[in-house]
Amino acid sequence: MRDRFFYPLLVLVIAGIIGLGLLPGIRHTNLYPVDIVAEGYLLEGADLQKLTAAPGTAISFVDGVADLPLLAVLSSNNPRRFAPASAGVFGTLGPNYEAGFGGHTLEITITARAGRAKPLDTFKAGYFTVGVGDSGWQNFTLSEDFADYKFTFKTNPPKGDPGNDFVGIWPGDAGTGETMELKSIRIEVLQ
Repeated sequence: MRDRFFYPLLVLVIAGIIGLGLLPGIRHTNLYPVDIVAEGYLLEGADLQKLTAAPGTAISFVDGVADLPLLAVLSSNNPRRFAPASAGVFGTLGPNYEAGFGGHTLEITITARAGRAKPLDTFKAGYFTVGVGDSGWQNFTLSEDFADYKFTFKTNPPKGDPGNDFVGIWPGDAGTGETMELKSIRIEVLQ
């Protein structure tokens, strides 16, 4: 194939590959603040793989059995008091979420249970913004069965251009490797 045909074709193929790689994220970037207020935020199933583990925490995934969805197994390997300040194992909500959630009272629901291996007794959860106020860590006691752990938080409107918000879980203050299993994180605007 001649160079004058090869290189333009190569550029088109590379652009197509990049476009396909960005396609999964389009669903979240096109949400307007009014849609976010109505729909809220839900992280479950395969989307749990979008979670980030900050230093001192760990995350792994367990495939669902039969009709059960993918689960995230969370633990900490460093005592929280010695770990750098972070949101633990966290989900990142983009600027469109901060714009939508800003100034509203949110209900954050974490559906989880104690892990099957080395079960964890308690965990902390929080909602964090950059520069406009955080919920602080909320304490919860895990059960052997899946349960909804809820807390509410009144957010402040963003100052200037909205940034990222974070919903985080710290799985065990002691950092001794006990586990919890996370099924979902849901955020709803209370009317």
